[in-house]
Amino acid sequence: MPAPIVLTRRELYDLVWSKPMRDLAAELGISDVGLAKVCDRHRVPKPERGHWNKIQAGQKTKKAVFVESDDAWLNRIEIKGALSQIPEAARKVIEDAKTTRKAQVRKIEARLSGPVNPVAEPHKSILRTAKVLRKGPADRNNGVHALGEGLCGVVAAANNVERAIAFLDALARALEARGLPLTPKGQTMGVSRNGDEAIFTLKERTRQQKHVPTEEELAAESRRQQKLEKSWRSPGSWPDSLYTRAYPDFDTVYTGEFALQVEGYSDGVRRKWADGKTQTVESLLDDIVTGIEALLAARKAAREDREERQRVWEELSRRRDLARQRKEREDKRLSYVRSVMDMSDEADRLRRWLDRPEVKRGAAGTDYASLVAWVKQRISNLDDTLDPSHIDGDLRAKKLFPEVDDLGDPLGEPPSEPRYW
Repeated sequence: MPAPIVLTRRELYDLVWSKPMRDLAAELGISDVGLAKVCDRHRVPKPERGHWNKIQAGQKTKKAVFVESDDAWLNRIEIKGALSQIPEAARKVIEDAKTTRKAQVRKIEARLSGPVNPVAEPHKSILRTAKVLRKGPADRNNGVHALGEGLCGVVAAANNVERAIAFLDALARALEARGLPLTPKGQTMGVSRNGDEAIFTLKERTRQQKHVPTEEELAAESRRQQKLEKSWRSPGSWPDSLYTRAYPDFDTVYTGEFALQVEGYSDGVRRKWADGKTQTVESLLDDIVTGIEALLAARKAAREDREERQRVWEELSRRRDLARQRKEREDKRLSYVRSVMDMSDEADRLRRWLDRPEVKRGAAGTDYASLVAWVKQRISNLDDTLDPSHIDGDLRAKKLFPEVDDLGDPLGEPPSEPRYW
């Protein structure tokens, strides 16, 4: 991520009085509204509206006086442009697209502006969607839905169907030109590249409006009420229709405004484009395709980062497991040495006991003599067990000192696993 731009109040003051706010904001990577907020937050006087128009017209203007401040917070201004918040790969896609965008936008606007002419041969990826939209039928709110297997999940008013098809056709072709074939997904549509996916929808915006019942609906409601009153007086079950009013409380009104929305996280990349006061989704087509490409690049970077973190975690887990096994082996080694020492101490004690005078005077044929004989056999058994060749074979069988240490870690001991309690 690029570092933020750091300015003093005086430096920002000189900048905002040197060129129009919109031009300066573009250079800083933020909006002119955002730049104005920065000026207000740090008490930097800025030109009034119309200042630069007056200068162009040759009129005299008054420059606001700059007042110094000892407040360290006010005097340090940090500006993080929109592009500084997104991954490098995604930012490169956006910046590269700027070099050719103006010519492309003019070409797209020329093709899509003005009256919408029906597309004779829609792109193959949206062909079924176009057929469903054109065939209808419209619902009670005049909406047509292209939802289901092999469709793009488009919802639009019946009178805007051709506009939706024309835009989808242009979008599919523009995406295909960038190596991103459009794939219908039933409720949505999407594109993918090397396993990274962007899913999005195209819908016409709607609003809820209180329903004004027609005379026919009022008459039907009156009949329902009459039947309902009869049902109160008559035994037996009531028809389900008596529970529902003859007309709805609200109507869904299609506004004619289209919006394309990318689902899921965005990594700081724009993921919604819509009709506005001065723009249409058609005029934003190149921005949309570039935005989708940038989103895929951002998701690729995020995926690779997750995969790398997963790889590091797995490797650290493997090293910690080796460290645990080494610890267990050390415990076994120590336990084995202690058992050898205990047997050696036992053999020495038994020998010292046999050397005692009263033991040597013990009469033959007695139980005491049997005890002495057992002790001697016990010493013999211990000596056999303590013989270096026997110990060597036992150690080899237990793999306590292998020739090739498969538990070794060339990086040394791994950091301890963090505790969160």
